Amino acid sequence: MTRRALWIDASAGVAGDMLLGALVDAGVPLARLQEAVDAVLPGSVRLVHGDVVRAGLRAAKVDVEVLVADPPHRTWADVRELLAAAPLADDVRDLALRTFARLAEAEGRVHGVPAQDVHFHEVGALDAVADVVGTCAGVVALDVHEVVVSPVALGSGTVRAHHGTLPVPPPAVLALVPGWDVLAGGEGELATPTGVALVTSLAHRSGPLPRMRVTTYGVGAGTKDVPGRANVVRVVVGDVPDGADHAGSTPHEHHHHPHEHSDQHEHDHPHEHPHEHGHSHDGP
Repeated sequence: MTRRALWIDASAGVAGDMLLGALVDAGVPLARLQEAVDAVLPGSVRLVHGDVVRAGLRAAKVDVEVLVADPPHRTWADVRELLAAAPLADDVRDLALRTFARLAEAEGRVHGVPAQDVHFHEVGALDAVADVVGTCAGVVALDVHEVVVSPVALGSGTVRAHHGTLPVPPPAVLALVPGWDVLAGGEGELATPTGVALVTSLAHRSGPLPRMRVTTYGVGAGTKDVPGRANVVRVVVGDVPDGADHAGSTPHEHHHHPHEHSDQHEHDHPHEHPHEHGHSHDGP
C-alpha cells in the first residue's frame, strides 16, 4: 500500500504566485484554481498562466490580474467572513482559513494589534486571497495524504519598506516560522509572508524529499530573474510506501491533511501601515 505525498521545495524562497505556478505546472488545471478564487471574489481577479525562464530554466508563471478599479479595504475579520460564506469545498475553505489566521496572527504579533484588526491593503487583499485560495484548491486537487516542505529560504540583508529599512527576514516572516526549518539561502528578501503562511499551513513537517515513486512535478516562477539562482518553487508529487521512515523534523499536528475532508514579487513590503498587511502579486 502507498499514500500520495507532496513535497514543496522552497530552497530558493517562496511566494503565493510561485506556488500557483508550480501547481499548474504539475498538472492542476488553471480553471480549477480560477473557479475557487471566483467563489470568493467573483469577477474581481483573473489568473493568467504562461511560461518564463529563470536563470536559464523554464518555469510556469501565474499572475494575478486585479479586475476591479477600487477594491474595498478589508480586515482579517472581513476576509474570514468572505471565506466562510463562499461556495467552496470544505477542505479548501479550511486550509484557506488556517493560512489567513496564521498570517493575521503573525502580523498582529508584529504590530501589537489583535489579529482580527489586521488590515489588508485593497489590492493586496485581493492578491492574497487569490494566492491563498488558489494554492489551497490546487493542493486539494492533487489529492495528497501528506505535505512536506523543505527548509525555507528566507533571504538575508535588508529590505526597504515604507517606514524605513528592515532586516531580512522581515518581522512578519520571522513570526511565522517558529517550529519550521529555515535557512538564509541568498541575498535579499526571498520569502513573502503569504508564501510562508501557505507552506507552514499546508505542510505537516519540514524535511527533505521523501522516498517516493514520483508521478508528477512542477516548477513555479517568481517575478525576479536573479543571475546564478533560479527563482523558483518546485513541487514533487508521488506515492510513498506505507511504513516508509519519515526523514526530517517532527511532524506538525496543527491541522488535518488535505485528503481528510469529505468535500470535494518584486513585492511591496507588507508593513505599509502599523497594522496593515499587503504585497503586490509579483512575488519575490
